[in-house]
Amino acid sequence: MPSLEERKRVGQLFAVGFHGHVVDDNITSLIRDYGVGAIVLFKRNVKDATQFQDLCIGLQQVAKDAGHEQPLFIGIDQENGLVTRISPPVASQQPGPMALGASGSLESAYEVAKATGEMLQFFGINMNYAPVGDINSEPLNPVIGVRSPGDDPQKVAEFASACARGMRETRVAPCIKHFPGHGDTAVDSHIGLPVIPKTREEMDNVELVPFRHAASEGIEMMMTAHISMPKLTNSDKPATLSPEVMSLLRNDLGFQGVIMTDCLEMDGIRATYGTVEGALMAFQAGVDNVMICHTYDVQTAAVDRICDAIQKNEITSNRIDESLQRLAALKSKFTNWEDALKRRSHEELADINARGFAVARNVYADAATIVRATTDLIPLSTTAKTIFLSPGRNIPVGGGAVTGDTDQPTRVPWISNEFVERIKAYSPDLENIQFTEEPLTSEQWKAIENADIVIFATRNAKEAVYQRDLGMQLAQRRSGKPVVAIATCNPYDFLEDKEIENYVAVYEPTVEAFSAAIDILYGKKTARGKLPVAGGI
Repeated sequence: MPSLEERKRVGQLFAVGFHGHVVDDNITSLIRDYGVGAIVLFKRNVKDATQFQDLCIGLQQVAKDAGHEQPLFIGIDQENGLVTRISPPVASQQPGPMALGASGSLESAYEVAKATGEMLQFFGINMNYAPVGDINSEPLNPVIGVRSPGDDPQKVAEFASACARGMRETRVAPCIKHFPGHGDTAVDSHIGLPVIPKTREEMDNVELVPFRHAASEGIEMMMTAHISMPKLTNSDKPATLSPEVMSLLRNDLGFQGVIMTDCLEMDGIRATYGTVEGALMAFQAGVDNVMICHTYDVQTAAVDRICDAIQKNEITSNRIDESLQRLAALKSKFTNWEDALKRRSHEELADINARGFAVARNVYADAATIVRATTDLIPLSTTAKTIFLSPGRNIPVGGGAVTGDTDQPTRVPWISNEFVERIKAYSPDLENIQFTEEPLTSEQWKAIENADIVIFATRNAKEAVYQRDLGMQLAQRRSGKPVVAIATCNPYDFLEDKEIENYVAVYEPTVEAFSAAIDILYGKKTARGKLPVAGGI
């Protein structure tokens, strides 16, 4: 058995998650007995503002009482948009990466990141697992999609840089992800191991552009992806476990900051090499910080496995010390005990959220995109007989939106009731129909065919064939009568289908993004967004 001192030394290299709204026995043990140096929070850990602030301060107090030399890194995936762990009413909803890309404004990206950082700092969060540096070059990508600013490598690099700058200025450490690039895959690494058969030259021109740019600007952290790149590594190992990939990052890109893994309980690692053994392989490859988000027994076993590996000379103490030094230096830059234990007033949070709301409202208005529209359709008539048609369940959401709770698989539940209210503000007599994979009834079809206007919301219809099929039926059965399709997440749903004559993209299934589109459709605002991905007719 390793000594308590050795466990605590090794534990500093781990970032762990836990379940619940309070500091429980498991997370206390991990901090006190295993010395873990970083905590990963999810939506599952957020109840309300008071509870969440208490939780973050409580975690730091456990660390201080346990004799930690430096505060914990407390990190979260606050990418915004689809992946928003702290959401209204606790915090203002901010636009996600693809909405920012559609707005076309680097200044807006900076302001959104700064507003996000101010909110995170209020609660005591000093690390954000953002920006996303992936280039969404594969429309069927089930895990990145709108989490990326778009499909142009240079623009993705510039937006990631602006976001990192905004967070850094609020003393929240940015962490660009997912190196060396998760954008060109049709497999979700949460549930499998994606393979990207690209050469180094091909990656230099696309995937590596944002990460090279970030390294040149001194980004503090990079997160690895659980993807196999056989032409780059000459093996089927996930990038997270590959010495060749770590060498590329350190030696070719010149990155000197902290390298951390994505969660090793994702099946890209768990189902291939196993989480515990994967932790050792990641450190052997050159990673500094290993993330294990869910299971106490796995987390403790992984710490003990590294301690055992040191004793058996499977990994050297010098290798561990290198990572400890990088993490300690980063903590010195972004946190101290006074900040970590500081309690701030709810009046301050109200001010932060008010400023954030104002920033977000402007960006959402800039992002909503009319991909195509028939002449003179907009503004829609407020007196026309209008039906709102939206999917009710079994909606593809993507692995990145997972909150960590099995009973809530998506960050943004389908909120069509809120959407309905936004439309009713203009069209009070709106009729609402939710659809599923089951065919519409004859009565529903009759109402749809008799309506003057149908507003048809979809969410990732490229993956949900029933949504796509219904869109094609609507175009056929309502020939000559307008259908306005709104893609509420990925913009690819009907991007190349000219049969859908009126097509709007909002890039995330949030009330705020949808509201901006409705304001445009009814003439209150003018559409300014530009499609940040290729395609469209």
